[in-house]
Amino acid sequence: MVDVSQKPTLGRQIFPAVALTVVGVGFISQLDNPGSDVVALEGVIGTTVPSTSETTSTLAPSPATSVISPNEITTTLAPSPMTPVEGASTCDGDAVTGPTAVFKWGELQLQATFTKKNVLCNVTVVKYPNEKDKSLRINQAALPVYNQEAVEAGSAQIAAVSGATDSWRAYTAGLQAILDAHPA
Repeated sequence: MVDVSQKPTLGRQIFPAVALTVVGVGFISQLDNPGSDVVALEGVIGTTVPSTSETTSTLAPSPATSVISPNEITTTLAPSPMTPVEGASTCDGDAVTGPTAVFKWGELQLQATFTKKNVLCNVTVVKYPNEKDKSLRINQAALPVYNQEAVEAGSAQIAAVSGATDSWRAYTAGLQAILDAHPA
């Protein structure tokens, strides 16, 4: 017969608390820093090219899709114009192509144009993930919003579009790299 009046050993009392703490810390750490949210910037900031264009911001390219066969779709991209922001002066300064932001859905690259007074006046999406229908839909909806918000804010401090958080992370990282490299 076992004597039930004895207390469990100290190790048996502490082990469950320690194990749950370790699991909890690991879980919280994964929530705070998930590996899939990593955005790597590859390449260097492109050469600044003097711009002589008016303020004609370009949004994410609009697709023109044609079906070739039942299993193959070809997407041709054509830029779509954006209405200039009120009060914005002409984009007569440098056009700077940023590094490619690599994230879990693909690559995103931006080109920013500035006024002669070094004010951000245009952002163009040069490359974005569009190989899958879902990526294409998400980016076609979100990137024009990001472009407009970035020009209006004059910075990379923009709000994320619901459902396009990963693209937002890549976009803001790429735009911030351009802004950091462009002399103010």
